[in-house]
Amino acid sequence: MNEVPITRTETPVDEPITMINAFTVPVEESETFLPLWMENAEIMARQPGFVRARLHRSMIDDAELRFVNVAHWESGRQLEEALGRPEWQESAQRLLNDPGLHITARPSIYEVIVDLQPSRDGSTTPVTS
Repeated sequence: MNEVPITRTETPVDEPITMINAFTVPVEESETFLPLWMENAEIMARQPGFVRARLHRSMIDDAELRFVNVAHWESGRQLEEALGRPEWQESAQRLLNDPGLHITARPSIYEVIVDLQPSRDGSTTPVTS
């Protein structure tokens, strides 16, 4: 039985954070993976502090990281609380231990340190934290 990969920071922060989870999923198992991921994501979307999640799929079939989830939270503390909920834990176990899936999840927590956006005049100005 796979353990649920819980990503924790040293000290949960009250500032906004981004959780990025990259998944290795064999291409032929993609259609099995998607509904289980959606079930899990919908549980998280109902939790306090959830802002947004976007699941990206590689356009290259033999990419090692077939899916990448980028989720934004109002705070690291709220993400930590959501990760501890039994409903989410059970859903994550179903995803990781499905006999039809051979996946690896690689979650981590990130903070924005550079935000690069185009300006009106076409130049770019990085904003660093």
